Amino acid sequence: MGTNHARRNLILAVLSLIVLAVLGIMMYSYSANTSEQKARLEAAVAEAEAYENEVNELRRSISSAQAELLSDASGIAQFVVGFVISSEDDIAYAEEKADEYGFEPVLLLNCNYELGELESLSVLASGTGHEIMLTASVFTSDTNETVTSLLSYMRRNSIECSDIFLLRSDYYSDSSVEMLISDGFSGYTVYNTTPTSGITDDGYITFDYSFLTVDSSSYTRFSSSYSNLSAMIVAVDMDSMRSGTLTESFVTSLLSTLSSYAGNEDCEFATVSEVTETLLAEDEEYREKLAEYEAYVSECKQRIEELEELIAEIYSGAY
Repeated sequence: MGTNHARRNLILAVLSLIVLAVLGIMMYSYSANTSEQKARLEAAVAEAEAYENEVNELRRSISSAQAELLSDASGIAQFVVGFVISSEDDIAYAEEKADEYGFEPVLLLNCNYELGELESLSVLASGTGHEIMLTASVFTSDTNETVTSLLSYMRRNSIECSDIFLLRSDYYSDSSVEMLISDGFSGYTVYNTTPTSGITDDGYITFDYSFLTVDSSSYTRFSSSYSNLSAMIVAVDMDSMRSGTLTESFVTSLLSTLSSYAGNEDCEFATVSEVTETLLAEDEEYREKLAEYEAYVSECKQRIEELEELIAEIYSGAY
């Protein structure tokens, strides 16, 4: 009995030693494998680090280039001062204010007047050498017929006219724009809460306008246009002055404000043609920069893909 018990204990002891030996071997093997895997992973991390840093740097560079492209705006605000005229006295008033405040006046013809009157005014305005621009207080298909007829008359008589139409916001629509473009205008004015200027996706020139009104809105729009370094035509309606809805003192005050802005390096008085020239040049420059940006981003993304493939290969070999 005692012998059997001793034999059983011996067998258990031997089995225990075998189990311990197996466990020891397994633990050693696991430890060795873990150490080896850890070493491979650390080596992979070290090898991939340079590639990962390059990827991060390329992504930062893309973001920086995008921010620079989006923030690239006009470096100067431009104000055009126009007068809606109906007589020689109106032209004299425009020239008086122009001399006093240092701008080149634009003479506006309201195409809601009778065609014969407009033809006479165009001849009168052309004799001054000032830029002529067309507008309309109400713009309809009938008004556009007047515009077409007046333009034909002016061409026959070699009278130059701006190819930007002062379109009032109440009559801005796709159909109105289509009519103006078919008339040969290359652009039109718009009225935005935040004044902007530029070239539309269709390639038309647009910038803001503001008719002088006896309230704070004129000051607010001038300030906003200046702050956004955009272009704006400011119009003085001489009929409004005759009716008393626009006073001499208010016109003087507003022109003084514009003159003070124009005294700064980032603002100037301009003509419609000068604004057009500026906007076209800025658009061309932007398109060139956009092409460079897109080519750069494409190159960066291609390089990022190559690097990410290398990084994936490095880590896959570590496991």
